[in-house]
Amino acid sequence: MLEESEIRQRFLDFEARFGRGGVIDLYYAPGRVNLIGDHTDYNGGYVLPIAVEQGTYLMIRASELSPARLYSENVMLDARIFPADLTPAEDWADYVRGVYFYAREFCRDLPPFDALFFGDLPLEAGLSSSASIEVATALGLESLGCKLAREDVVKVALKSENDFVGMPCGVMDQFSVTYAKAGHALFLNSGSLEYRQVPYTLQECALVVGNTGVRRNLLETDYRRRRSECEEALDLLSKKLGPRKNLAEVTINEFERARYSLPPLLEKRAEHVIYENVRVEEAARCLEAGDSATLGHLMNRSHESLRDLFEVSCQELDALQEVSIDQQGVLGARMTGAGWGGCVIVLIKKDMVERYLRRVPGLYWQSTHYDAEFVVTSPGGGARKL
Repeated sequence: MLEESEIRQRFLDFEARFGRGGVIDLYYAPGRVNLIGDHTDYNGGYVLPIAVEQGTYLMIRASELSPARLYSENVMLDARIFPADLTPAEDWADYVRGVYFYAREFCRDLPPFDALFFGDLPLEAGLSSSASIEVATALGLESLGCKLAREDVVKVALKSENDFVGMPCGVMDQFSVTYAKAGHALFLNSGSLEYRQVPYTLQECALVVGNTGVRRNLLETDYRRRRSECEEALDLLSKKLGPRKNLAEVTINEFERARYSLPPLLEKRAEHVIYENVRVEEAARCLEAGDSATLGHLMNRSHESLRDLFEVSCQELDALQEVSIDQQGVLGARMTGAGWGGCVIVLIKKDMVERYLRRVPGLYWQSTHYDAEFVVTSPGGGARKL
């Protein structure tokens, strides 16, 4: 999180931009990194994310005159929200507009407001920067007289992403940003929304998040196509096995009996989801038991599956993963997030972190000519008012 002195300065920046007035409230929503379980959430499967220690801050104050005025320090752009014309503008503020739009189902009369967004969470890096903005905004509506329950924060944030922005993601990002608990991973059944907090027991291990430097907007990737391929595979498997709500309901034994009824491409997509779902369950057990070696093995297998079966990796993600697993003390490494760029998460012995951070940036640059950025993190807390 940012230093207190940096945050104090933002109060001055807020008044310089929007003028003096009433009480300015401060909210925070972290980003998230997924230990294991990608592309399982929209298939009704398990995920195992943690909140990272970087996130989005929102300073907000109700105002009297429309429109609402917004400014993002992260992209250095302002924006406006006109309550009578809440349509997407295809800019960063659509994540905020969507939350404002769907929150009116709970609170009919939302006043205009002034809002300053800032933080230390990388954008388009697979760390849920959009969900972080959405959840911070949904919580911040409390300052406008609209206090949402946590489950409604998730609903409003997800509808903003899915229906307003048009990104058909699963529920993992918004749920984990909202419900994360410091010192724990969140084991979530994306189909039922049942979850439990899993203590992070690997005291001898650290988590390093490596940003490949390859930014990607999921709206510009094959994300929609992957989701459609999973739906096609589910339809064919349901005809063979009997009705299933989602791919996560198909067991490994059932899949192995029916896999040859699928076209090769759909077979690969389904295999990733079904086996990844089992890996997530096993990873949660490893975390509870303190079994770092098996957890690392599962992370490596997950990366291979995302690379070879689901085909959402890229040269840079593969290069950073391969360089990482060759380093002393590294137990496992995998791409994290939807793919096509973004970050790798590394499970490493704490006494080898300094050596890793000295060696890997140069090795990665030699392989890709990209500069990677690295953050050592631990499971942080979820969204909250500060």
